[in-house]
Amino acid sequence: MDNALLNRTVEFLLLPPGNLLLLLLLLIFLWRKQKMVICTLLAMGLLQVIIFSLPATANWLIAGLEQQYPPQKDLWAQDKLPEAIVVLGAGRNRNAPEYDGESTSLTGIERLRYAALLHRKTGLPILLSGGQPLPNVRSEAELMHDVLVNEFKVPVRWLEKDSHTTWQNAELSNKILLAEGIQSAWLVTQAWHMPRSMMVFQSQSQNQGITYQAASVSFSSIIPWSDLYMKWVPQPTALTRSMIALHEWVGLLWYKLRQYQSH
Repeated sequence: MDNALLNRTVEFLLLPPGNLLLLLLLLIFLWRKQKMVICTLLAMGLLQVIIFSLPATANWLIAGLEQQYPPQKDLWAQDKLPEAIVVLGAGRNRNAPEYDGESTSLTGIERLRYAALLHRKTGLPILLSGGQPLPNVRSEAELMHDVLVNEFKVPVRWLEKDSHTTWQNAELSNKILLAEGIQSAWLVTQAWHMPRSMMVFQSQSQNQGITYQAASVSFSSIIPWSDLYMKWVPQPTALTRSMIALHEWVGLLWYKLRQYQSH
């Protein structure tokens, strides 16, 4: 099985709601012998879904990520500009017949829109980073290229088409920028993804002379219908946001462990 597909499968099974499937299998195994354990596990499973479905929980988890790199108005007006713009891949929409079959994701569109703005304000060259999670499909970088060039009318200088993770985004993007003599770049991604992205990009580039600056986009910790008592009413949108945040918090922990092991 492809590594990217295997990694996502494990992640989805360990985090809610996917871990409820593992919990169900455990309950079946214990059914006749451990009724108290079964009831406890069942209650814990239901409780976690309820908690992570609350807008109050989702807002808190996402805000903890977004506040690490707060919004920067008129980023291009700073005294010393970087030398390039790096945009990270954000998945794909595989069912987009109106775009000849597939396109970049809505999350990717947000990143590309901001990258296009930064380019128009500064003229800096753009690197798109994103590989192929499945065989025989176009890379995320190529899909993003189509949108930037054909729709936003913004040129793209480099494509990194082999990465499957944020760690690999940094690894492979660094190689391209070093070969071109680039020593600094803006890193464009969602505000909730920026802490993990900056951690790995800064870590992998610290001995290579490349400096990265956060160019965060899409500060969206506040969920619609989360005012007053509605923040305590379980909602599917909140569960989705909680899972995004948990993915990032777990990813931060995992990357810190990798850094510790590499030292």
